[in-house]
Amino acid sequence: MPDKIVIIHGFLSTPRHHWFRWLKAQLEKQGTQVIVPCMPSPRAPSPERWLSHLRACVPSPSRHTWFIAHSLGCITLMQYLASLGEGVSVGGAILVAGFAEPVAAFPELDQFTRQQIDYGRLKKSVGQLVTLRSLNDDVVPPDLTQTLSRSLSAELYSFPAAGHFREQDGFIQFPALLAVLRDYIME
Repeated sequence: MPDKIVIIHGFLSTPRHHWFRWLKAQLEKQGTQVIVPCMPSPRAPSPERWLSHLRACVPSPSRHTWFIAHSLGCITLMQYLASLGEGVSVGGAILVAGFAEPVAAFPELDQFTRQQIDYGRLKKSVGQLVTLRSLNDDVVPPDLTQTLSRSLSAELYSFPAAGHFREQDGFIQFPALLAVLRDYIME
C-alpha cells in the first residue's frame, strides 16, 4: 500500500462531493495517509492557482505516493507530474474522466488545456498510469478520455453507464475504483 494517496477533485466540486470522502475513509482504514486538497475557486478555476495549490499540498512526492484525479483535476495533475524534477518519481496515477483537450461544453476551462503536456516527461516520472471513462459521460466526452489514455500509454477501463462518476450519477461510493487501485498497488 502506498504511504500517501492524493485525491484531486474537479470543476464545481469540493472534497465533500461524489465518492471522495468514501474513498478517503476506505484508504485510511488501511493505514494510508490520504490528502484531498480543496482546490481554489472550483466555480471559477485558474490553472496557475490550481497547479500552485497542488504543489503546496504535495511538495515532495515519492515512489510511495499515488494520485487519483477526477475530471478537471486530471489535467492539473498531469501538469504537476510533468513538472516534477529530474529523478523524482511517483508510484502511479488514476485519472477518472480525464481530458487534455478542450471540452466543447465548457469553454471556460479551455485555459487548462492551452499548455501542451510533456507526455514523455510525465511518463518517466510515473510508475503506473490508469484511466477510467464512462461511455455515457455527458460532461467529458468518452473519446477525450480515450485519446488521453493513448497519449499516456495508460491502461483504459471503460464503464458502460457511469455518467461523469458524480453523486448525481449514483457515485457516493466507488468500489470499482478501489478495486482497480488495489490491483495496481499489490503488483
